[in-house]
Amino acid sequence: MGQQLIAKLVPLLEKVNWPTNPAATEQGRQSYLVGLEKVDAYNGDPNQLTAALKTFVTGGSRPFAYAGAAYTLIAAAEEKDGQYDPEGLDVAMEWLEKAQDLEPDVLEINMLEALVYVHNGRLEDARVVLDYLHDLSPSDYYLYRIEVAYWQAVGDLEQTVAWFDQAASAATTVPQRLAMRGSMADFYFRQKMWPEAQAAYQEALHFDNSNPLLWHKLALIHWQLEDIEEAEKCNQQTLRLKDFPAARQLEETIKKKKSEGGVWGKLFGS
Repeated sequence: MGQQLIAKLVPLLEKVNWPTNPAATEQGRQSYLVGLEKVDAYNGDPNQLTAALKTFVTGGSRPFAYAGAAYTLIAAAEEKDGQYDPEGLDVAMEWLEKAQDLEPDVLEINMLEALVYVHNGRLEDARVVLDYLHDLSPSDYYLYRIEVAYWQAVGDLEQTVAWFDQAASAATTVPQRLAMRGSMADFYFRQKMWPEAQAAYQEALHFDNSNPLLWHKLALIHWQLEDIEEAEKCNQQTLRLKDFPAARQLEETIKKKKSEGGVWGKLFGS
């Protein structure tokens, strides 16, 4: 999506009736935090991002609303391969700078600067911002999440896992816990650390048992672990919740595997 989604969002943002209050109010902050959680739940449906934008605006605080627009654009800029559209990140930075011009000293806003730096490869700049913000707030869930992104970009597995654990411990809401466990599980999945990914997805399902994507990914892990029966059970649960091509493809693959197993079973008398 990335570049295409950014192209659709930019004109939309120009039409938004932004709040007139130039101050970072507590109401604006609360709406901003709720909006961040909505963006974190984004799974490819653009409507999730527009719903988050509405939440940012309802807070009535222009700097927090602008920062929310920046966070939304950062999420939208991610391509299918995990890379980030550079132009999308540039637009996100423009909206962030609008927020910073109004309120230059708000941690929840300034932390997004480090996130943009991480995704566009300016890791030294990201490290400077993160260290500065940690001095202001030694314990912060979102800072910990950005540390995860930073160490992933650096390529340090041990530090990535350590910051995942810290972020999970600092999560205070169910959406935050779900986002952390889901992100951790996805990370393990990409690293092909199947047992760790399995445990993380199962924990994520504890918070969101009706999420078909979590069930689908758990089915894929059981397949990788050659536990065909569990893969089939998880895939059946996926299809009960949502019918989509990847799950149907796995269903056919499992059927083929079981059919082959049946033939070999007869050959060898088992």
